[in-house]
Amino acid sequence: MFKIYFLFILFTQNNIFITLSNYQGNTYFWKSIGFLKSKKSKKLTLSLFKNFINFYLLQLNNIKNSKLHIKLKGFNKCKKLMLKNVFTLFSKKILSISDNTNNATNGCKLKKKRRL
Repeated sequence: MFKIYFLFILFTQNNIFITLSNYQGNTYFWKSIGFLKSKKSKKLTLSLFKNFINFYLLQLNNIKNSKLHIKLKGFNKCKKLMLKNVFTLFSKKILSISDNTNNATNGCKLKKKRRL
């Protein structure tokens, strides 16, 4: 019997958050790249990104008999790299991938009133 988990990946401008929960919504753990950062250094560097994948995503790969629904949200320059690594690590475990990013519409502009 497979256990179904949801992997939420939130991309912000300066950070990446990962949350693992079950189908009932109980969170097992959440992590961010900021946990690995040292003082006065940037969070989104390639070395921190590789360490983040090695520490936390490989822990998810060790869970036996599990399937993942992956939900993405937000924009970031590392989003493509993160997706590539998630696909290579969990290629057999992924059930679905959804991107819930909201595009800004900034409202509708009213027509200009005519003056006489």
